[in-house]
Amino acid sequence: MATISPPALASAVNNEVGFAYTFAQIAIERRLQDALNVEAAGLVRLVGDAAGSGSDVIRVTNIGGIGYNLAMSALASETAAITPSPFDLGYSTVTIADYGLAFEESYKAQILGREPAAMLDALVQTMPESFLRTLRDLTATTIAGFSTSVGSSGAALDMDHLLDLLAAFRENPGAGQPVVMLHPKQVSDLVDSIRSETTLSLSVSEFGGVQGLQGGAQTIRNFAGLGIDINMSTSITESGGDKIGGGYSAGGIGYAVGSTAGVRARGIDAIRIPEFGTIVTFPSSSSTNGKETAEARSFLGVAAGSSDVFVQRKVISVA
Repeated sequence: MATISPPALASAVNNEVGFAYTFAQIAIERRLQDALNVEAAGLVRLVGDAAGSGSDVIRVTNIGGIGYNLAMSALASETAAITPSPFDLGYSTVTIADYGLAFEESYKAQILGREPAAMLDALVQTMPESFLRTLRDLTATTIAGFSTSVGSSGAALDMDHLLDLLAAFRENPGAGQPVVMLHPKQVSDLVDSIRSETTLSLSVSEFGGVQGLQGGAQTIRNFAGLGIDINMSTSITESGGDKIGGGYSAGGIGYAVGSTAGVRARGIDAIRIPEFGTIVTFPSSSSTNGKETAEARSFLGVAAGSSDVFVQRKVISVA
């Protein structure tokens, strides 16, 4: 017991019956996060489901040397024999691999827990987002593996490099609209370089459209009026002091899953997300020692399509 002398000071009273701190009345805040969904942004496409196939490798076939790639031959006469033409078949592959994530919580934490968003049930709800993060990281790694590049190691990305990227698509008929994924720092360097472009004379509104923030979005539509969308992500690979983004024809990177719809996980609490090749379980063995575990397992693969079908360029610049 403490004697509180008049006047009763807050420091004296709080020392006995107060708190060192209280919690804000707003909901728990999320930390800054890269929320680019590469599937929704069109950066990857689903190419197959390995469930029930007997293999974890999916082949995506392609055909060439026909149609617009094959001209008819002139005949020597109206009764001349026509020599049958060959055609080309090829394929790319996507291999399914296993990925996992788990959270664990003690029974006492469940009893005493004050913040619902930091407890197991709420954490389980974030697992699909972790799948999308994994898909994005694998996409960035695949981009870094492209064999042909634009940009320069050790040099900042600039408009010349972007125009080189556009030229690769312009000079390959049928390449289609490029899909571009760059690190935000690469985009900042690119935007900064526009200021010194002697061929550009921007009005105030045009300057703001290029140099200004894009309302917090991670996709910049019709960048600099060049007809391309640039997707920004910190998942972009770094190597040897460089960042490695890239651009490719739509569909040039694909992913495959193993649907979990048929997994015979015991217990009614199992959560299946077949389209993500993901299942969340609560292993009964984890209930020992006064705790509960939630495990998410995903069966997923990402790979580049055939360079015979898609234009693919990695974009290299200094980190």
